[in-house]
Amino acid sequence: MKRALLIALAIAATAGIAHAYPQYQLSREQTCGACHLSPTGGGLLNDNGELTDEDDAKWGGDPTFLHGAKELPEWLHLGGDARAAAGVSNPGGGFGPAAFPMQIEGHVQADRGPVSVVADLGFTIPNEDSPITVLWSRNHYVEWHQQESGEGLYARAGRFMPTYGLRLAEHTAYTRRFGGTPLFSEAYGASVGWVTPGAELHVTGFVHDRWQDSIEDGDGAALYAEKRFGKISVGAEGRYANGAEDVRTQGGATAKLWLDGPEVLLSAEAQVVHQKFDAGGKRNQAVAYLLASWFFAHSYFLDVGLGHYDEDVKVPDVDRDTVEVNLHWFPKTHMELVLMGRLQMIALGKGGDNASYGLVQFHYRM
Repeated sequence: MKRALLIALAIAATAGIAHAYPQYQLSREQTCGACHLSPTGGGLLNDNGELTDEDDAKWGGDPTFLHGAKELPEWLHLGGDARAAAGVSNPGGGFGPAAFPMQIEGHVQADRGPVSVVADLGFTIPNEDSPITVLWSRNHYVEWHQQESGEGLYARAGRFMPTYGLRLAEHTAYTRRFGGTPLFSEAYGASVGWVTPGAELHVTGFVHDRWQDSIEDGDGAALYAEKRFGKISVGAEGRYANGAEDVRTQGGATAKLWLDGPEVLLSAEAQVVHQKFDAGGKRNQAVAYLLASWFFAHSYFLDVGLGHYDEDVKVPDVDRDTVEVNLHWFPKTHMELVLMGRLQMIALGKGGDNASYGLVQFHYRM
């Protein structure tokens, strides 16, 4: 029992936070803001996003707040997310059972003309990879948007995750975990951007949180730009962070391709990271991720991801490779089940024990 509890707590350190599914970009819409109130995606859904939820659900249902039980005024938007998972895990020393909460979080947005106040409040499990507080707010900021649809110019200031990379919901993806946007790395900052169906640009300056712990301990800036050509998109990214023990300078590219026939979206991201340590020394890292998303049936889609991370390109047998398979099913509006499997190898098995898990995740959107 004690062993199972330790395994559960170890996995809880990697517990997920609900974000947008960028798999719907190009396959359904051109921008993340087409389905979300935020022009950068994530968080509360707009009317179109709720209709998409209803269309995708196997047995339908009312997609609005509390299944339509409570009608909100036009200026107020409320929601929440709850996630839990259970299954088996092998962190490198043998399989064991695991069951744990992943997310309990509420969201609110209040609008007054083109200005919105956005905040969330949730619970987390304190450990070395997460904030020390149990009750906390990942995001709270003020935002101005040029158009109600989210297109055009926008600006925001407060605490949020800088817009960068593919913005995958799966935080285990190497380009998130090692590429600048790991779980619990929100920071205080200011951002300006421009979003249209054909292109988008986001520029963010940030400082690390001085009031509550965050994985991001640096101050710096991030830039992401993307151009879309119908069913193809290409992006460029750059990021700088001056942290407590090092300086990280990185850059990379993204790409997406939608294939109509097989209903498959291919997404890719690659980065090069230069890390300079305050105590002396430096290293170069490489990180990449390739994701194939197959919309093979109504209410389902299947993700297969391949990741590569080289901690130091000059040092042998420290590189990691991973295979991830996630099957998503939407039985009713507000509900999602995900069958998750993952295998990670260090130097293809020569650098240490493999790690893996098989989990079933339940997600409920309020």
